[in-house]
Amino acid sequence: MKTVQLESFKPGQLWLDDRGEHISAHGGGILQYKETYYWYGEDNSSGYLNNVGVSCYSSSDLYNWKYEGVALKQEDMPEELQGKNNGRVERPKVIFNSKTKKFVMWMHAERSGYAFSSAGVAISDNPTGPFEFLFYDRPVLFEQEEGFDEHTNEKELGNSFRDMHIFVDDVDSNGDGVNDAYVFYSSEGNWTMYIVRLNAEYTWIDLPETDKRVRPQCTKEDLGKVWSRQFIRKMREAPTPFKYKDKYYVITSACTGWKPNQAEYAVADTPLGDYIVLGDPCVGDVDKTTFQSQSTFVLPINEESGKFIYIGDRWTPDELGKSPYVWLPLEIDENGNIEIKWQDEWKLEDLKV
Repeated sequence: MKTVQLESFKPGQLWLDDRGEHISAHGGGILQYKETYYWYGEDNSSGYLNNVGVSCYSSSDLYNWKYEGVALKQEDMPEELQGKNNGRVERPKVIFNSKTKKFVMWMHAERSGYAFSSAGVAISDNPTGPFEFLFYDRPVLFEQEEGFDEHTNEKELGNSFRDMHIFVDDVDSNGDGVNDAYVFYSSEGNWTMYIVRLNAEYTWIDLPETDKRVRPQCTKEDLGKVWSRQFIRKMREAPTPFKYKDKYYVITSACTGWKPNQAEYAVADTPLGDYIVLGDPCVGDVDKTTFQSQSTFVLPINEESGKFIYIGDRWTPDELGKSPYVWLPLEIDENGNIEIKWQDEWKLEDLKV
């Protein structure tokens, strides 16, 4: 089936790929590699309990997307994350490592009941995959004031890892020839946000390997050096970090299950924080539901002028495979304040002026 070439964004409407099927890339992220954009996300085309892995689409203009297939198949994951065991992947993000020349995927690896709550890591030589699943684990072991979360067995396994995002800075603080990268994720049973710096390969955290543990975990002694706790006991999820003029921004969402809620954004001088909350970025959002969406990515378009695209999911639980996306202009003014305004239809040219 040949689809009509699109020339604009229509937030909240069905979005057809080159096959004429609605794009299924929920909780996704965009990677720009050379002249092509790659959109990765959860493949929920068959419903929540039939997730088949991580889908991949490619585009040269951000309007029209070619289906590249499943970049990471569920059958290629560990047995405990396969469909027969109610395993699934949520919020996958892919970044490119300029030193290793590998495409690195991080994800929230989960099973029914949300007690598994671990980070999953996979790599590939190509942006479209196939990705090789390396391992799952938890980056931090830290006993908070209220004690470890029992539901996710934090005391034994480390602090829970749920809604996540990967951010690559334009700074090489270690002088190892590769820009710093960080993983942002909801932890402590979703009560607190963690930010952890990654190693030079982007495949785990920035701590030396030890004889006792192949993949070491951050502890209290590392707090403030390679990791931090943010929005403590505020119960924030859907972290969406980005950078503008040496300031680090992150948009987050409250935890209300499938129901959308009011977004909040914060800013800091360094990736690890501390982050100062500045309020709701949405202008004219009468219902205070982030225009009925939840944040998943912010894509730079004219970064020097503070012009970005806010990318969010609008979940439709009864027909998850038809859940639409909300792409809207995001602009930062001279005072560093974010504004996201609703538009029924808009074009990239609106952000390039």
